[in-house]
Amino acid sequence: MAGSALRRLKHDQPVTPLAIWANALAKTSIVAALVALAASHARGGLASFVAVLTLSPTRAPSPGLGLFLFFAALAIGAVAALLAVAAMVVIWRDGRRGARHIIGVFLLLTLFVPYPAWLVHSNGVPPFLADISTDYDDPPAFSTDPAVAGARGWVPGSLDAARGQEQVDAYPDVKPVLLDLETDEAFAAAREAALHMGWTLLDEARPGGAARPEGRIEALAYTLALHIPIAVSIRIKPANDQTRVDMRAVMRYAPNDFGAGATLIGKLTDALEDKDSED
Repeated sequence: MAGSALRRLKHDQPVTPLAIWANALAKTSIVAALVALAASHARGGLASFVAVLTLSPTRAPSPGLGLFLFFAALAIGAVAALLAVAAMVVIWRDGRRGARHIIGVFLLLTLFVPYPAWLVHSNGVPPFLADISTDYDDPPAFSTDPAVAGARGWVPGSLDAARGQEQVDAYPDVKPVLLDLETDEAFAAAREAALHMGWTLLDEARPGGAARPEGRIEALAYTLALHIPIAVSIRIKPANDQTRVDMRAVMRYAPNDFGAGATLIGKLTDALEDKDSED
């Protein structure tokens, strides 16, 4: 009889509201993350719809909208986790129900783990750098022409030369490319590689012989998950009997590109070196 009464008393205990709120917030965080991905990759009518909802002055949503929503999702998820921990304390102390809700919270929040885990696996724990260059002393410049800057969306600031050693330590393979190609051939190879990788070309200046020995290409690339813009500047110039190619990649919005800039430079470097070996 006493055991039956105890089981009935335990069953009659209400679910702690903290567990209910934690579960609801965890579900909200997942929905917000999915909305962030959808907003980041919205095209056509969906992009116009998102732009209207977010009061964007153009027919396209802000490029930083997905990142903002994803950070909001992470913040909501963090609050859900804190409430779940508080609910565990209440359950332990008062014997209330809600363990099932708490388990659901942590199962839902594990959905956030694969992407950052993949970033850390791919690039380790990189320094807080969002501006990467193969030449820290004289980095490739970005055009300030209003048409180019407008298409890009912003004008990247000056490179902080004092952080050059941090880049060298984190990305030792980010360095100038020396090619046994003529300058105009190297320019064509860089342009072809940028287009092949799906970058959007914003501006270009072909090498013009002795009058204008340097060539320049500006492009816009995007991260895979949240479609965050990365401005890329490529400089092609003669270097003794070779052609030197320098690159600079700057991520918008985020203070840490988690290796995205170095990855872009690495892909372009590999494409140029493959072209050089073919010739």
